[in-house]
Amino acid sequence: MMRKAVVLIVSTKVDAATDDVVQRLARQGIPHHRLNTEEYPFHRRITYNPSDSAAWLQCDDEPLMEPTSIWYRRMRIPSTPERMDEGVATFCRNETRATILGSIIGQEARWMSHPADVWAAEFKPYQLRLAASLGLRIPPTVITNDPAIIRARFRAFGSMVIKPTRSGHVVKDGADHAIYTSQLLESHLDELDSARWSPSIYQALIPKRYDVRVTFVGERCFAAAIDSQTDPAARIDWRQTDNPELPHHPIQLPGDLEAALHRLMRLLSLTFGAIDLVLTPSGEYVFLEVNPSGQWLWLDDMLHLGITDAVADWLTETSTL
Repeated sequence: MMRKAVVLIVSTKVDAATDDVVQRLARQGIPHHRLNTEEYPFHRRITYNPSDSAAWLQCDDEPLMEPTSIWYRRMRIPSTPERMDEGVATFCRNETRATILGSIIGQEARWMSHPADVWAAEFKPYQLRLAASLGLRIPPTVITNDPAIIRARFRAFGSMVIKPTRSGHVVKDGADHAIYTSQLLESHLDELDSARWSPSIYQALIPKRYDVRVTFVGERCFAAAIDSQTDPAARIDWRQTDNPELPHHPIQLPGDLEAALHRLMRLLSLTFGAIDLVLTPSGEYVFLEVNPSGQWLWLDDMLHLGITDAVADWLTETSTL
């Protein structure tokens, strides 16, 4: 007998994409539980019973039904309570993370996507090597903290950009700051001593006709071109612009490119992924990276692609259980 769909969502209180998917599940009458990770352990209680399938996980006093699908969207750490030592708070957060992940990673459910696969896929050096092995074009790249190598590659590449190898955020003075892809200029070459503190990704600057965002939901592929070169703030990294009118339009990827991206997703064991490409003026596609927990809601708002519906449909599918 086919099981009725039950969905567990591991996310945060501030994720609008999760809000939209939850609304669709509610309208369909699909049993679901949203675990907002920043509420634990300082605001809510969690209990895991390894040998009790009926009450395997409880949030406060609410027992969770065993899920048919788990959407591992993202985790967010809670702020430190007033008057709590920061070292103690870090210990509590780490223990809570171990409890949440440790209680769900062994569940026999459909995953979008498994935490271990998300963790591995977040390493951009790994992504780039896999993409190149599949015949996808990647920019000329070096990952280093050696100022001499950076200077040499700058001369070889002609124009160069820099980006982080994994995390796109840094906490400074208690605030979270985004780290965007930036262009390295000739004037920066005399100020590279601090580069030795952390390896970064240095790549040749690829000429763009469009930036391209490709979103995979299971076997479904949604592609959109972003006319980033019409806005000076978006030319290097389109995420930096605050222009709500930046032109977008749906596109159809070449069949061989879509097939190669499907293979990449399977090699990464990802059920969901947001892939960034560049379409050059000569019509060539260049792979930049894949975000296993990327955003898509603005694409649905602008282009009505149906990505949110696809996520909800995938989570409620039970035929493969």
